[in-house]
Amino acid sequence: MLRLKMLRVFIFFVLTILPLQSAQKVAVIGLWPLTSVLAFWTDAELVYVPQASVNAMENSLASLYAPQYKKAKIGNGENLEELLRLKADLYICPQSNVRLCQGLENAGLETLQLTTNVDNHNSKKVLQHWLDGLAQYFPITTKNQEILDDITQTEENIAKKTQNIKKPRGIVIHRLDKNIAAGIFADYLLQKSGAENALGYRPSGEVGIEEIYRVNPEIIYISNFTPLLPKDIFESKSWAHIDAVKNKRVYKLPLATYRPFAPSLDIAPVLLFMAQKNNPELFNDLDIGAVFSEHARRFYGIVLTEQDIAMILNPSPKAGILQ
Repeated sequence: MLRLKMLRVFIFFVLTILPLQSAQKVAVIGLWPLTSVLAFWTDAELVYVPQASVNAMENSLASLYAPQYKKAKIGNGENLEELLRLKADLYICPQSNVRLCQGLENAGLETLQLTTNVDNHNSKKVLQHWLDGLAQYFPITTKNQEILDDITQTEENIAKKTQNIKKPRGIVIHRLDKNIAAGIFADYLLQKSGAENALGYRPSGEVGIEEIYRVNPEIIYISNFTPLLPKDIFESKSWAHIDAVKNKRVYKLPLATYRPFAPSLDIAPVLLFMAQKNNPELFNDLDIGAVFSEHARRFYGIVLTEQDIAMILNPSPKAGILQ
């Protein structure tokens, strides 16, 4: 009994008395969405951020309410010597970049390796993985659980409402250049918002226009990783015979704290935005502007203006510039 009591005292000491490892100055390498997560979720001082992150944040709520990224050095993160000179408390790098992450660790620097693929690019589980990693350095454990619970509740509510209906077949256009990138996180977003993924889960994400013709989606979403807008699809003869285009069901995803095709803190309101587009007859009572407003108040402590909401629901194509 005495040993048990001593063990409990020790655990309490470790969890509540010992301070978290300090990570005030943080460098984000390659993992574009982490810049936004850190800006809205922690008190980190960002000292290095990817260029592609900045383009999104300049055209999102971050430019107004989390502008600390503007003081950071901007780069692409491949120069180890340059990164060493930053003297950051924490370097966050992608597990896929083994050489760079190993170089930082070999230099004796505090390095957090994170991935963008958990359970076949399940956005919620990827976000949880990121938040769990950051919780080692910032006191965010409680609010981490709150936002993850909110996502789970949103998923369950959508699933309950759509369980007995025929779900529309959809795709998400990630990028559109020589080829069409329409895979990876699209599977989670479509299925959890009450649609079917017409293309199925594709880790590579790349498809040709012929494949789009074959699956003939009923609804199309366009990410903010491309300047492409619905009007560009509507005006293109290449897309004219697709059901989603004929029925005017092509939508640009909203942009609040970060491009929502990737995992972000805005998963729950984005799922509701898509749920209303997928099945408007079931979600016609939703005010999506109010959904984003309540989400921002609850999780970021921000009171959005009407202009803010308009920016979220009508995002600038400039956010899709990645260089």
